[in-house]
Amino acid sequence: IIRTPSDLGASGAPSDVIFTGTGSLFLTAAFYHRFAGSVGNMPGLSFHLRRGLAGLPAFRAQVNRLTGGRAQFELGSDDAIAAAAVQRGTGLQALALLLFGTIVALAMLVIVGQSVARLAHIASDDFPVLLALGSSRGQLAAIALAPGALIAAAGMVLAVPAAYALSVFTPVGLARRAEFSPGLSFDTPILLGGAVLLTLLLTARAALAARRAAWDQADPAAGSRGGGPRLARWLARRGFPPPAVTGVRLAFEPGSDRSPVPVRSAVLGTALALAAVIAALVFGASLAHVIGDPRLAGWNWDVAVGNPHSGDTAAQTIPKLRADPSLAGFTATALGGGVIGGQDVPVVGIQTLRGHVAPPLLDGRLPRGPREIALSGGELRALHRSVGGLVSARTTRGVAALRITGQIVLSPEITNEQVRLGTGGVMTLAGAGTLSRMPLPVNVYLVRLRQPGDPAAIARLKREFPGVVLPAVPPPEVREVEGVNDLPLVLASVLTLLAVGTIAQTLVTSVRRRRRDLAILKAVGFVGRQVRASVAWQATVIAGTGLIVGLPLGAATGRWAWTLLARGFAIEPVAVISPALLLAVPVVLLLANAVAAIPARTAARTRAAVVLRAE
Repeated sequence: IIRTPSDLGASGAPSDVIFTGTGSLFLTAAFYHRFAGSVGNMPGLSFHLRRGLAGLPAFRAQVNRLTGGRAQFELGSDDAIAAAAVQRGTGLQALALLLFGTIVALAMLVIVGQSVARLAHIASDDFPVLLALGSSRGQLAAIALAPGALIAAAGMVLAVPAAYALSVFTPVGLARRAEFSPGLSFDTPILLGGAVLLTLLLTARAALAARRAAWDQADPAAGSRGGGPRLARWLARRGFPPPAVTGVRLAFEPGSDRSPVPVRSAVLGTALALAAVIAALVFGASLAHVIGDPRLAGWNWDVAVGNPHSGDTAAQTIPKLRADPSLAGFTATALGGGVIGGQDVPVVGIQTLRGHVAPPLLDGRLPRGPREIALSGGELRALHRSVGGLVSARTTRGVAALRITGQIVLSPEITNEQVRLGTGGVMTLAGAGTLSRMPLPVNVYLVRLRQPGDPAAIARLKREFPGVVLPAVPPPEVREVEGVNDLPLVLASVLTLLAVGTIAQTLVTSVRRRRRDLAILKAVGFVGRQVRASVAWQATVIAGTGLIVGLPLGAATGRWAWTLLARGFAIEPVAVISPALLLAVPVVLLLANAVAAIPARTAARTRAAVVLRAE
């Protein structure tokens, strides 16, 4: 039992399509000699050249002399092509995981950094006494820094073995099928290097908070607060109920010098966490869209008819397609290639026979003459060209200049994945023929039905052309990314919990450190119901501000991340921003008020006389 690169990929095509199978049996020469005459076969010889590709021209010339120019050359091998496709698939997964990991890391740094900053503020409670006893500003900063730095270090010490234990579930998707020895894995640079980096960043965040806490205590004027946020004053002038005005003040005012609450960092952390949630949802919806819409990856028709490995079938196939009344249009294609701009570029020649059926364009137009070509985004980048420019090509009549008329997305499936996603070009049949010394076999036809997906029409095509009717199949790069298409939802769930946790921690800290303020409110007439309403308003304002900032920021970030990934693979960069994202508004507000219930009850039970007597 062996494993070959082709074992890792699944074409996704129906089993009745004869040219897309990847399974192999390795038999003996005796079997071939016994049965070669009674079974279909495609004989070929494989060679390993002493000089590698440098010896290819001499080898090609010698073989052409021996065969009279009738030999067909295929560079590489099916296994090499399959291995390259698998490598691209795992590369796409790795890029997606890197983007997700970056979003998580940034959100964690903001939210956890906010927590270690709060520790510095909590440690500053005793600073007036320590300052009176003669402590310096540097000593106060060191005292405020110690809890955050120690907790950051301890957290990383616990995180490394936890990550090592979770490594048993990785890799995921295609990479897991390729892994010979899945299980526990300790990646020293990633685990230890990442832990050290995160510890340093969190400690730096704690140091900033500690310095500010020490400075505020050493310079009391620096910590004085204004008369409250403008929104609270505006609400008061408009006659809003006192709990609403109080809740807004609690949400935006850090508090007095003796009981500061880092509300600004809480609002910022909530906003960034919600932005990361929205970005993950936009990225995930865009990913699901490209998986479900083959047009974005170059499949702009209903079915393809024909075998890309066969000879020319135009004489037999075109009359049958012309006679089919269920067809709205069809185009004949032939796979060729040539040296363009000094590089080997696969080229598909196309000829529209009815209607307009062609690969989708991202820019410009399709070629109309033999000296025009439309290239994919990957080829344009590799050749350093743009639409409207010229590129040299080696033709049967010498070097000629081709005008680049457009940027196309060419589906690899019409060539049985001999062209990878984001590469290749399109010319007219006559133009593609000038790049090849041998006539190009016209053997694949792109068919669009009058009624898309009409089962009767597809069944009739399968009867007319058994084994060669291929429906829409996502290319390998898109198929393989399905292994990580659940990650955005997982990421969004984790970040939502972090955002809710940030609000909960802010409310608990606010209630605990503002016991005097709450006691004064009860002393001047607030009842328990009003105190609870004030805390609920505080939670609503923090969550609402996070939504106001996070929704547009997250949508823009998710759109940018998806566009970056789509352009990297030269597919149509369609970011999906669903109106359903607006459901985040009521969901977040409800969650915020739910987590506010316990701190609100604690605040309502504040005993004013006891607190004020202690003051």
